[in-house]
Amino acid sequence: MSILDQSVTARIQSGILPKSIAGARVGRARGARCAVCHVAMRSPDTAVEVEVESLRGVFHQACFNLWREDVARLRAQES
Repeated sequence: MSILDQSVTARIQSGILPKSIAGARVGRARGARCAVCHVAMRSPDTAVEVEVESLRGVFHQACFNLWREDVARLRAQES
């Protein structure tokens, strides 16, 4: 497990990142910082925008994928 994977898991477990992903929109990056790696996203990067429980997060595609995979893994462990 990479440091970024560990960071995502820790953020989910602490409640910083939600344990559910209702929906996401994909668009062009506009300078926002990624909610996972905190690196500013610039065009032509693809940004994934997620709104969950009135919280809004913007993610690099790869960081969003890590979050989504960790959510699925943690849910499977809880079952």
